[in-house]
Amino acid sequence: MTAQTSVNQNELALQATDSYQNDACGNSTYGKKSNATSTYKNHKAHLNTNVWFKQGWQLFKQAPFSLFALMLSPLIIEGLLQLLAGPIALVLSKWIMVPVIGATWLCIHNLATKGKVWSFSAISNTSWGKFLLISPLLLLPFLSQLMFSWLLLGSSGVDLLLFQQFIDISAHTLGLIFSSAVPLIMLLLFVAPLMLIAKRSFKQSMTTTFSIVSAQPTSFAILFALNTLVIYFAPHTFGLSVLLASPVIACIHYGAVKAHLSHI
Repeated sequence: MTAQTSVNQNELALQATDSYQNDACGNSTYGKKSNATSTYKNHKAHLNTNVWFKQGWQLFKQAPFSLFALMLSPLIIEGLLQLLAGPIALVLSKWIMVPVIGATWLCIHNLATKGKVWSFSAISNTSWGKFLLISPLLLLPFLSQLMFSWLLLGSSGVDLLLFQQFIDISAHTLGLIFSSAVPLIMLLLFVAPLMLIAKRSFKQSMTTTFSIVSAQPTSFAILFALNTLVIYFAPHTFGLSVLLASPVIACIHYGAVKAHLSHI
């Protein structure tokens, strides 16, 4: 909680105390207490709605250029792997991305706790066993894209995603295919940090995810919409929407799960 929040709370507390006193005309001012309480609740709700985004932006400002390089590296690795021909190369690139994304979470956590992004020790000293065991589950977003593409385009959709065959397709349709993975991306979003940083099991990570969503549904809905827009506009902007927005969004994701990263 910031110093400004503390000041506001003190002011509201004084208003609540004064509400029990009568005014100069002897009239009861009990109504002022209700107004102060209502103002406090509204203020607190507003803070809760924006806290992920404020914390994420503050974290991003600590090392913007390093964060851009960090979030660019997975895109480069995935692109290089997909230069190999065939569906095996594509699936391999998606699987390799699981530990790569896990490593980016560890680097962002290192920035938040120690002030620097790059840390080989933070990555190498982490227990990867259980996380890598459930890594096939983290391929579900790609499989959902594949299924949606097949439903939308038939066999041509499978050729597009699995065999990387170019077909005549609009940026709008491609954006829909890409963004179809967002529901599963958001469902599995906090698995990596909770398992790698907080040392929780997959089941505990999913339970914590539902707790985060239920505690902050409005913030989560905004974050869901933001991820959808960024991914949808990737084909329209030649990937610039993802490239430019992903460092900030990654920090917002960290702000959302930050309070749950202590060991249990």
